Amino acid sequence: MSKFPLANKQFGQHFLQSSHVINKITSPLPSCTDCIVEVGPGPAVLTPILAKYELPIYVIEMDQRFVELLSPVVGADHIFNQDALEFDWPNFLKEKKFQSIWLVSNLPYNVSVPLTLSFLKIPEIKSMTLMYQKEVAEKILPKITRNSMGSLHALNRSQFQLSHVVYAPPGAFVPPPKVDSQVLHFLRKTTPDVDRQLLPKFEAFLRIVFSQRRKQLGGILKNNFGAEKATYILDQAKVGPNIRAESLEYEQVLTLFKASLV
Repeated sequence: MSKFPLANKQFGQHFLQSSHVINKITSPLPSCTDCIVEVGPGPAVLTPILAKYELPIYVIEMDQRFVELLSPVVGADHIFNQDALEFDWPNFLKEKKFQSIWLVSNLPYNVSVPLTLSFLKIPEIKSMTLMYQKEVAEKILPKITRNSMGSLHALNRSQFQLSHVVYAPPGAFVPPPKVDSQVLHFLRKTTPDVDRQLLPKFEAFLRIVFSQRRKQLGGILKNNFGAEKATYILDQAKVGPNIRAESLEYEQVLTLFKASLV
C-alpha cells in the first residue's frame, strides 16, 4: 500500500519518492538565503529536509488534505492554503521583509510556466530549484543549442543563471507521470541583462519574434515595426533578414530587443 494519499488529478499531483532526486533538489542551501518557500509541498516529501536548515520556511499548498501533515513540520502559521498563482507576494514581502528567498517546488506541470514567470518578477526570490516536465525544462534550458532559441529561455536567462540539477524518470513519482521530468536551478543575476522595469516590453517583443520562430525574422519584424525600423533593428544585431528566430544567439536577442526600443 502506498504511503501517499490518492493523487488529485485536478491539481496535477505526482508525489516524488526517489531519494536520489529528493537529495538533489534539497541541497545544497544557496548562499545568503534568509527564507525558504516551498510551493506545492503535498504530503511533506521535501519539507522536512528543507526544515533542517533551520531557516524560516513557508509553504503554499492548495490541497487542504495536506495542511495537517505540514503543520508539525513548519507550523500552522507558515502554511498558505491557496493557489500559488494567486499568492500575494507584495503583502508577504512587506510583512516578512525577506531579501533572499530560495524557492523550491515540484511544480504542477499544468501551471509550471505561468508560475515560473510570476516568480521571475519577484526580485527577492534570489534562487529557485524547480521540477518541470522535461520538454518544458528544455525550452528554458536547451540541451542542444542549435536552432533552440525561444522566449522561455531568453526571458529566464535575462534574469537568472540557469543550470541542470537532475533528471527524474516516471518511476521517481507516485503515481508515475507519462513523461520524463527535469529539475533546474535558477540563480538570480546581480545585474539582470534586461532591467526588471522593461520585462513587460521584453515579453511582448519575445512574443512577436518567437510566435513564428521558424519563419524568417525580417518578415516578422517588418510586419510589426515597419520596413525602416525592421532594417535598423537587424543592422544593430548584425543579422540578415533571412535568419529564423530559432537560430538566434542569446546576445543577438538582447541586441534586437534594445534596438526595438529606440
